[in-house]
Amino acid sequence: MRRPLIAVFLFATVLLSAAAVRPYTLQFTDASSSAQVKWPARTIRVALSSSLNAPQPNIKAGSDVAGAARRALGRWAEAANIRFVVTSSDVQSVSAPGTRGDGVSLITVAHTAENAAPFAGAGGEMAGRTRVFSTVAGSITEADVVLNPNQTFSADGTPGTYDLEATFLHEVGHLLGLEHSAVLGATMQPRQAKNGIYNLSAQPPRTLSEDDRAGARAIYGARLGSGLRGAISGTVTFSSGAPVYGANVWAEEAATGRVAASNITLLNGAYRIEGLAPGSYRVLAQSLSGAISAAEISSQRGAYAGLSLGQQLTFRAEELGTVKVRANATATLNAQLSGSAALLNASLVGAGGQLSTVAVQLARSRAYRVFVAGPGVTINQLARNGVASTSPFVVVDQASLRAEDFGPEISAVSFDVYVTPEARAGDYSLRLQSQAGEVAYVVGGLTVDEPEQSADSFVGTDAAPADAALNLAADELESGG
Repeated sequence: MRRPLIAVFLFATVLLSAAAVRPYTLQFTDASSSAQVKWPARTIRVALSSSLNAPQPNIKAGSDVAGAARRALGRWAEAANIRFVVTSSDVQSVSAPGTRGDGVSLITVAHTAENAAPFAGAGGEMAGRTRVFSTVAGSITEADVVLNPNQTFSADGTPGTYDLEATFLHEVGHLLGLEHSAVLGATMQPRQAKNGIYNLSAQPPRTLSEDDRAGARAIYGARLGSGLRGAISGTVTFSSGAPVYGANVWAEEAATGRVAASNITLLNGAYRIEGLAPGSYRVLAQSLSGAISAAEISSQRGAYAGLSLGQQLTFRAEELGTVKVRANATATLNAQLSGSAALLNASLVGAGGQLSTVAVQLARSRAYRVFVAGPGVTINQLARNGVASTSPFVVVDQASLRAEDFGPEISAVSFDVYVTPEARAGDYSLRLQSQAGEVAYVVGGLTVDEPEQSADSFVGTDAAPADAALNLAADELESGG
């Protein structure tokens, strides 16, 4: 039977202001990467517009919009050395572009012309956008978050709607200074699925991935009591000696295969992955030509603006090596890539007979039928046992591999995946290998869910008047980034 292709290209939060945001990719003011865009202090004031407590025609009645926003703030505060002071405001609209802003970092869902403007044209399918104002030195002075008035939202997983908390969680990452991630399971990946994707009764994750947490720690340091951290850094070049610009470099826990963090190489080929717990990591690199494209990482300006030109070479994925990370230390791993053209490209993943570019959510002790598609992904071109996960706890049944028909322009296969009871929550990659020996990865394409836990402990337990400040995550934390 021919299966319909249902690719989800629904979410690409774009920074609209003077400074642009990076996967765990960090914001810089220009291509020199000398000044990072971030809040100058670790206490950040955020105002919730009164619109969050008023009925909105595009938000399902009874949804706790303000609670969703507070929980999203709480999860980021839990991840890094930051504190949010949350207040209320009667302001309804985000500050206009091309101005200095009004000094109020606003989260709003109001239906105003100013809030609808960022979603005109190609932005019409986006769930939300974040507008950041910063100084020439990179200090953020204001960051406004707005949800799309023309898209529907809910808090209870209603199929076909965007999840409120998942949307706010992504936008707050931009508010803090993070760009998009090339890890499919990360909150900061460029696209957000609507509820019920893959015909599963599930909503997008409301928790942060390890990649998201590492990014926040790289900017603001780790929370006190979360353990000491280390880093991996190096330079990636081609065999010709030319630097590799715009490569996705990611680190996986050597023992579990779980994706720990990622980074995109700069113009000089340099990368740095911070916020890593001590241990052994396998480091890999792949071009941004698969599920996440280079254009989705690039900013309007800054260190990654050049990626929007689409002139990056597509090269074969390679393992850079295994390194041991120690606390309060940086492990160096330089690498040279062959630069051979990529012929195998796993650019789509899915389940339930659907293909997309968002991660497939899995649960422990269950089996799933998973689909992968893209150039070279055919039964005839893949090696024997040519599909696997990078984890011993996420097992691919090689005997179950079969070709799938999504039409003449899409080559695809499917296979059974079993998640063992010992699998840790987090993101895991799929590894494909051709008969010629070329490999390609769907980075973080499988997400093992953890039962959702409330972030209320980082929001406070006492009820506060609407006009009172509410402190989130008041811990004073160690320096780390």
